[in-house]
Amino acid sequence: IELFGNWTLDDARDWHRIGVRQAIYHRGRDAQASGQQWGEADLARMKALSDIGLELSITGGITPADLPLFKEIRVKAFIAGRALAGAANPAQVAGDFHAQIDSIWGGKRA
Repeated sequence: IELFGNWTLDDARDWHRIGVRQAIYHRGRDAQASGQQWGEADLARMKALSDIGLELSITGGITPADLPLFKEIRVKAFIAGRALAGAANPAQVAGDFHAQIDSIWGGKRA
């Protein structure tokens, strides 16, 4: 399920109760373009979703430097489009993602 628009944690509990186990948490391009960072409100909502039992795919302007913010969240995947497509050296950025993931989550990959 991709989370954007109007939803509540009660909605998320209902989704989990009927079998949803993964959600995509998306920070919109407009929010990123306006300078909005991954803030405490986003992180608190993601942590609450994790506590419900949902694994999250996180997207929306993710960079390797952002990954430590998500340490306490049940991350299934990071969807990194612009960070790779807009990079002068996409292979280096991909390597940076892998290094951060290994550093934070102990090298465990699906």
